[in-house]
Amino acid sequence: MTLREYLDIWLQTYVNPFRRPKTVECYRRAITSLPAELADMELQQLDSLRLQCAINNQAMAFPRAAQLTFATLHVALAKAVKLRMLPYSPMDGCDKPVHAPERTDILTRQQLHAYHVEARKSDCWPLLLLLLTLGLRRGEALGVCWTDINGGVLRVQHQRLRDNKQYKLCPLKSRASNRALQLPAPVQLELYDWPVRGLQGYVVDTTPEHLTAEHNAAIARAGLPRVTLHGLRHSMATALAATGTPIKVLQAILGHSTYKLTADLYADHLQGADYTATDLARLCEMVL
Repeated sequence: MTLREYLDIWLQTYVNPFRRPKTVECYRRAITSLPAELADMELQQLDSLRLQCAINNQAMAFPRAAQLTFATLHVALAKAVKLRMLPYSPMDGCDKPVHAPERTDILTRQQLHAYHVEARKSDCWPLLLLLLTLGLRRGEALGVCWTDINGGVLRVQHQRLRDNKQYKLCPLKSRASNRALQLPAPVQLELYDWPVRGLQGYVVDTTPEHLTAEHNAAIARAGLPRVTLHGLRHSMATALAATGTPIKVLQAILGHSTYKLTADLYADHLQGADYTATDLARLCEMVL
């Protein structure tokens, strides 16, 4: 059995039935991008040196893709050991390629206010508002339904993604992503004034492409740097961190799985941990 044949079976048997569609797609992309001389090799002939050389060569041109290749082969070949198809995993002798991602561009507090003025003209304004003030991920915002909002609290409990060409609600990225966020009063008023309030279904029923286009249009109208939707999430979190919001509070708001992840992203902006968090309300006062 070749490595490619094994990976195809592993993907269909142990990944596709149990993992999120986005994870399955990432693994599939990694398998597809494997060099032919490696993918066509017999499973029992794999060795650490050949695998490391292939990963290193890929990393020279595509460092992020090489990291995905490393992660995919590490998980897949560990399963082959458990299935007694290999005596040990050749990935145990491989090192993960280094890739330092570029820092995400963000908007300053003053720029966030300018963004708010222009984004309010969009037909996706409620979603842009949630991204701007709560730091939701794009899929989380797209998946917000009116039934998720009750008593001034938004329960983030699903995201909207494409799965086999179907656009539907899916589980969140991690258990920590399930969170309840108190909506600041200005946000509640904006949502209350939205024409379709109180109806069943999505707060705004749109696509990722249209939401991104509306965001880019607001950025252009305001004459701001071309920050992405995810950059808007970082902008919101950085604004909170710069005013002293504790890391644990930021972690809860953003739905990060670990304290370390939040600290690594925003520790440079923290002024201390002895602040009282009126956090989201404070952000609204700054930018709305």
